[in-house]
Amino acid sequence: MKTFQLFFLLLLLALSAALPARALAQPDLEERVSNLEHRVSSDQEDVGVAVLFCATFLALWAQNTGRNAWLWFFLDLFFSVIVVFVMLYKNSNDKKAGRK
Repeated sequence: MKTFQLFFLLLLLALSAALPARALAQPDLEERVSNLEHRVSSDQEDVGVAVLFCATFLALWAQNTGRNAWLWFFLDLFFSVIVVFVMLYKNSNDKKAGRK
C-alpha cells in the first residue's frame, strides 16, 4: 500500500512540475490570433486559385464548343458554383443532340 501512495505522490509531483512549464510554452493571445489570420488568408488564396483554374477550364470548354470563352470565364469568376452546374447541364444537352 505504501508503494502505491509513494507512486501516486511522485505522479502528482511530476504533473504539478510540468503544468507551469506547459503554461509558459503556450503562445500568447496576439500570436495565436496572428496564426489564425495567416491560416485564413492562405485558405482564401487556395480558393482563389481553384476558382481561377475552374474559370480557365470553362473558358477552354466554351471555346471548344463554339461558345464565347470570355463570357464563360468571367461568369465563372463571379458565379463559380452556379456556372459549373450550368456548364454540366449544357454539356449533357450537347451530348444528347450529338454536338461535340
